[in-house]
Amino acid sequence: MHAVAISEHAEFLDRLGSSLPIEFSQFGTAAESGIAEATPRIALRFTYCDVPFVGSIERHGTAATLRLTGGVGPLPFTAQAARRRQRALRTLAAAGRASLNWQVSARQEIIVDGTIELARPLTPTAMVAGAVQLLLQADAYLALLLDVLGDAAEFSSPQAA
Repeated sequence: MHAVAISEHAEFLDRLGSSLPIEFSQFGTAAESGIAEATPRIALRFTYCDVPFVGSIERHGTAATLRLTGGVGPLPFTAQAARRRQRALRTLAAAGRASLNWQVSARQEIIVDGTIELARPLTPTAMVAGAVQLLLQADAYLALLLDVLGDAAEFSSPQAA
């Protein structure tokens, strides 16, 4: 799949407009409205604060939910940067008390995810608004965590510890 950087929301909505059903809020009844097949799921990919996010929008009955997952980056190993690792773990512990799910994978990657029910009717604007609402919940901790982690290239430098 080809990824394109979009810097303005108007451009994002223009790109979505031609590929989505006219009334996306009725994507569950697409077969009844003459469209051959209903859209079961929509995927989003974007970066926010240099963190790649993947989103999926799924219908559950009459509601639609957006789930966003962001790969923040690697948690430094103690041998690389003991103080940075401890600060990152303290930041993750504090972030864990917020409404999003912050975790460290088995591969020592920091991941944040969250789910939100989207407003009806389900339009591109509602999708973007839901994504923004989730990102705003993560914004303060994400900024702090990125500040604590610094540049990933610094992990291998002698000054990292």
